[in-house]
Amino acid sequence: MSSIQINNVTKRFGEFTAVSDLSIDIEDGEFVALLGPSGCGKTTTMNMIAGLEEATEGEILFNGQDLSHTPIQQRNIGFVFQNYAIFTHMTVYKNLSYGLEVNNVPKDQITSRVAAMAKRMNLTHCLDAPAASLSVNEMQKLAIGRSAIAEPRIFLLDEPLSNLDAGFRAYMRSELKVLQREFGQTMIYVTHDQIEAMSLADKIAIIDQGKLMQYGSPLEVYNNPCNRFVANFVGSPKINLLDGQIKGANGSTKLITQGGAEVALQGKISSDFAKLKSSKGGSIGIRPQDIYFGEKRASDDIQLHGYVEELERVGPKRLVHLQVHRTQIVAEDERDALSIGDEVEFFLTADKCMAFDLDSGDRLTGGAA
Repeated sequence: MSSIQINNVTKRFGEFTAVSDLSIDIEDGEFVALLGPSGCGKTTTMNMIAGLEEATEGEILFNGQDLSHTPIQQRNIGFVFQNYAIFTHMTVYKNLSYGLEVNNVPKDQITSRVAAMAKRMNLTHCLDAPAASLSVNEMQKLAIGRSAIAEPRIFLLDEPLSNLDAGFRAYMRSELKVLQREFGQTMIYVTHDQIEAMSLADKIAIIDQGKLMQYGSPLEVYNNPCNRFVANFVGSPKINLLDGQIKGANGSTKLITQGGAEVALQGKISSDFAKLKSSKGGSIGIRPQDIYFGEKRASDDIQLHGYVEELERVGPKRLVHLQVHRTQIVAEDERDALSIGDEVEFFLTADKCMAFDLDSGDRLTGGAA
């Protein structure tokens, strides 16, 4: 196993800065996801950890040791890629045994370890088959097994599940967690899928345009996003963001949305927006499950009126798409009693509302309850 320290790392390709002043500490045996949209710099970061790319500035340490001049083949790093990268002309057995043979592991150990990994990945039935004959799902299991069998101290996975069907993706997520617990490897998982990151990782590094937005546990980044980007990127269904101008007069504060809705603010959320410096205005963030219908539950909860534009069934939940003065809001309907076209009164739970500066995107509050 190995801890990893990424200290003030910048990577430039000519005039383009792919990663900017990135610092992340990854402890021994942690499962860390690098999460962000396509082109944000997460794969470049992984490539620098692997030694496939050299940092322009900063340093990357393994257990406190700088390996920047250590050849990649001597770093004991395992890779799994989106496109499998297996030897299709070899049998499944030969794919699993290849890394062990290269490292001169005794033949009896190779046989037993291949048998154990094949059983672990449910590939025993096809050990003698050419890898090219496998299904897409089996190819990805083989790619993971081939890397895991060598027990590398660091395991790097670059969007390894994105080509799989939804059901098998869910199965492989649980398999990866089990593998990590069994081998105790430090894993770094690159993905643009926040559901994968939330379900797999001990910690998530959220990256946008080469910059670290937030680093913390899945619950920390979900409940306590430090800026508007993180709040919007993490969570399914997405957070509601009500953008507008903050107006204060006669002791009252309102957010006038871009669609023309007036949102009366009081209590903590009103105090948070008192910190607003931007002339562009502010943004209220509220997750769908923190919006409710019926009787008002707390004096500071924000009351709004609108009509039901659409209803969406998501498993046992029903999402209500509401229209409030050309502003769209999505809520969970606990009562399952609404119909399209209904005019409704609903409430935003005050202590779950988040305040953001619309210019910088920064959070203006200390954290959601």
